[in-house]
Amino acid sequence: MNRFWVVTGVLALCALVIGAALAFSSARRATASSFTPPVSHTGGPGEGLCSNCHTGGLNLSGGSLEIQNVPASYTPGMIYSLTVQLQRTGQIRWGFQLVPLRDSLGAKVMAGQLIAVSNTTTVSFGPVDTGVRFYVSHYSGVVDGTFFGTVNGPVSWTFNWKAPSAGAGPVTFYGAGNAANGNGAHDSGDVIYTAAATSTEAPATAVSETTWGKIKALYLK
Repeated sequence: MNRFWVVTGVLALCALVIGAALAFSSARRATASSFTPPVSHTGGPGEGLCSNCHTGGLNLSGGSLEIQNVPASYTPGMIYSLTVQLQRTGQIRWGFQLVPLRDSLGAKVMAGQLIAVSNTTTVSFGPVDTGVRFYVSHYSGVVDGTFFGTVNGPVSWTFNWKAPSAGAGPVTFYGAGNAANGNGAHDSGDVIYTAAATSTEAPATAVSETTWGKIKALYLK
């Protein structure tokens, strides 16, 4: 066989293999973000945003992200049910990620515990400069946590947060949401929204010393 055609055929085959690999890699990234997003993209201290890849704009009019039911002040160790709600006119696919961080001493470290309570959310972890952080986000397993096909929204995800132990101080919840056009690509058709909400630590309840005599005095009058 003519050497020219052999070389040409080999080069063509290599081009096809490389092209297929790139397409597969792109599809995997899009699928992975729909399954659950990569950690550390809430817009919190030291973190990136979904807009690093999704370039359709940030906090544009016509949509919003809300972190709902965050207590004005939390009781250490108590469990709270929180909700993230996302909406934007014209979009049909949705995702989010949230992390609660301590504000004290500027440490910005993980505050409390996140608990997934539905099959549309999951909790993931990842190391950052200040230590390990845990994140709650959308999750697509048995059920599609991106609510694909829900036009305009709003859509919402509910999860639990167990407040940290006493002495943690104020906690800020940082969240980011992706209102996507549903084409499966990280492109300018996806708009990112951010939100933050702060909860202070409730003061400890004063406990007075008591005796059996004081108890009897209350009930034996």
